[in-house]
Amino acid sequence: MALQLPLTLPLQVKEGLEEVEKRLSNMGFNNFRDTKLSTASLHLIKAGGKLVRPALVLLGSYATNGINAKTIEAAVAVELIHTASLIHDDLIDKDDLRRGVVTVHKLFGEEFAVLSGDLLISKAIELSASCGEDAIKELARAAMDMCEGEARDFEAQASGSVLELNDYLEVVRLKTASLISASAAIGGLVSNAHPNDVDLLREYGRNLGMAFQIRDDYFNALGLFADKPKSTGNDLHRNRPNVISSLMLEMNLKEALEFAIRLNRSYIESAKNTVKALGVEGELLASYSEYMLIEVDSVEF
Repeated sequence: MALQLPLTLPLQVKEGLEEVEKRLSNMGFNNFRDTKLSTASLHLIKAGGKLVRPALVLLGSYATNGINAKTIEAAVAVELIHTASLIHDDLIDKDDLRRGVVTVHKLFGEEFAVLSGDLLISKAIELSASCGEDAIKELARAAMDMCEGEARDFEAQASGSVLELNDYLEVVRLKTASLISASAAIGGLVSNAHPNDVDLLREYGRNLGMAFQIRDDYFNALGLFADKPKSTGNDLHRNRPNVISSLMLEMNLKEALEFAIRLNRSYIESAKNTVKALGVEGELLASYSEYMLIEVDSVEF
């Protein structure tokens, strides 16, 4: 159930995403003598991604004062931070595959996985330097939250315990929603949006990030219960925080799946209501959020 970005994005946003993809695909570290580090750092980038976070940077700018050169720089930077987090998370979780390719630590070794993530973070800092102090702070705060979220995730796995729902939601807020929230806010910051509008974008992104992770968890767990290969239900096999396992502390599987759908929808509705104040542009953001919904029609309990 891969998430597909909507085809109805405005032309400016589509062109912005194309530029981001171009920048990512052409990114190199040609001044590096160690080509292995450069190759390892770009491994997941070359594999492609959904570009949810860069899209939100672009949408945040578009919905306020318009997309500009700083918007593109910021969009690339947030994708680099996201990719770095995936490289490090895969190493911590000992995963073998990501985006359909072998993970960086499996292909290049653990040491190069650590260095690759660090290099991408450094490149993101360099890019964000042109985006203004507020944007840099927003990105840095999100990165720190992601570290705390991953630490809580790891501790939960190590303890062998299943997180209660409120604890699970806090992990999601830190590990996933923080960067999605920051992406939308940064889009507003680099377009010199009014602080109130930046706050709306930040809250919109937070709700969207929560819905995004619940959706991902839902289909991950459903793959397991549908007796599919373990790779599709890896969270529950390895006691990773997942909305379904947390809900099943209090209810059966069918009830947990239905509750997760309602929870996903409630975050989407909160996201949509948050950006109504942005007028017509807010309607675009509201429409975009619907792509984070769980497609109930495709699921059989």
